[in-house]
Amino acid sequence: MVREYNNNIANNICDLFVMCKTIKLIIFGKKSIMRHFIISFIFILISVSSIGQFDILWDDDPGVTYNGQTVTILKDYAGFDVYMHCQNNSSSAQDIKFRRVVLSSNDTLFNDQFCDNNLCYSCFGDDWTTPAPNPLQPGDSCLMKGTFYFYNGGDVLIRYYILDLSDNPIDSVDVNIINTVSVKELNQTLISIYPNPANHYLNINFPNFFSDPFDVNIYDLNGKLVFNQQLFNLKNTINLNDLKSGFYTYNITNKTSILKEDKLIIEH
Repeated sequence: MVREYNNNIANNICDLFVMCKTIKLIIFGKKSIMRHFIISFIFILISVSSIGQFDILWDDDPGVTYNGQTVTILKDYAGFDVYMHCQNNSSSAQDIKFRRVVLSSNDTLFNDQFCDNNLCYSCFGDDWTTPAPNPLQPGDSCLMKGTFYFYNGGDVLIRYYILDLSDNPIDSVDVNIINTVSVKELNQTLISIYPNPANHYLNINFPNFFSDPFDVNIYDLNGKLVFNQQLFNLKNTINLNDLKSGFYTYNITNKTSILKEDKLIIEH
């Protein structure tokens, strides 16, 4: 009986020893895992800080950073600029590039350019990157200017990335443009008619994305149609010698609508 009791005690002691050893391994193992985690986290922080910190600023809202945010712009005319800057807030010089991505355009027809500290570039396609880097010293800023010209109204969402020299994204800002310019307002600007007053000839020019044939109609002050000619070219010259000197009105039409209308003075 005594021997059996002593064996039980011995077995319990052994079990306790094994348990303590296991707990010790677990504790020190967790410490080892934690140690590796802390070292890795410090390494990540060092790597991130080496990339550099940039503030993206919109000139129309000074003092506010727009990193990862959306700049919303409402315009009711065709051509305008969006002025932004990015500032190097790190303690080292950085070389950066820019990338422009059209996220959505809702069939809106527009052209855009992008200007940095180097040059102004025409942007092509939905995904475009500047060809040359911009060196920025600590505290310096780089221009981020988008220039837009809309040929019809609509919404456009564009994302501008700041890139490192390997074209990896550092930060970005979205620009959401809501343009409410009407087609008639655009045509008043895009279709060029000169001179006015006119003498013997009148020049009528269309932008190169117009493709339909057009009609020019000239009316006297009583509203009577006194001249009509169909135009097939982007650049046209019409002869006014058959019209008397005086005041007229004109319009330019295609198959579906009036594109432009105004007063016309003829002086022979």
